[in-house]
Amino acid sequence: MKLILIDVPDFEPEINFEIEKKILEICNPDSFVLRFWQNNPCVVIGKFQKEEYEVNLEYIKKENIPVFRRFTGGGTVYHDRGNLNITFCKEKENILFSKYILEEARGITEIILKGIKEIYENCKVKERNSIFLREKKILGSAVAQKNNKFFYHASLLINSDLKELEKTIKWEEKYPKNTRSPIKSKRNKVTNLSSFAPLTIDAVKEKILKSFLQTFKIEENNVIKIYNKNIIKI
Repeated sequence: MKLILIDVPDFEPEINFEIEKKILEICNPDSFVLRFWQNNPCVVIGKFQKEEYEVNLEYIKKENIPVFRRFTGGGTVYHDRGNLNITFCKEKENILFSKYILEEARGITEIILKGIKEIYENCKVKERNSIFLREKKILGSAVAQKNNKFFYHASLLINSDLKELEKTIKWEEKYPKNTRSPIKSKRNKVTNLSSFAPLTIDAVKEKILKSFLQTFKIEENNVIKIYNKNIIKI
């Protein structure tokens, strides 16, 4: 089994979300895809959410902060260059931990946790498949099954602007009682991983990559590295 590592140094959300779609085409039965990426400031809402109830629309309009809707579920998040986004994709039938999608996703989060624990030990996976550090959230995740693929991604707060995060997202989202089947975000107190351990985003990438390679027993010579978006025809 090979690992396709995508780490394209582009911070434009439009391009980064196009790469997310392309990953569904790149992934094949003989490989896993792992991607690290960062965005310029933006807000990302889940597939089934309503932005007027999740996002401070007046503020983001004033500050010219764009909103994007992803094709996975999960809650609303704020992106900037201080948070690391992690994507993992595989064939749906290539079962790693469980045939159940949420348990499979939990297994991937545990791999990420293992890498983070090499930096700071006092972290754990809790509700909604999130990682908490000292009772404050540092990572949230979302998952989908699309085109016969299992697609997972997470957002890890490393050195993000938490004040901007609080301004852009409604801290107490209020959906009308007659709103049908919205996926409401669950607000938790958040913190940056760098608040407890001096580190760089590159160092975090290195630890998480190492954890994936060790878990799946993949040798370095079976890692295909993509750093140029042109290779995946973006």
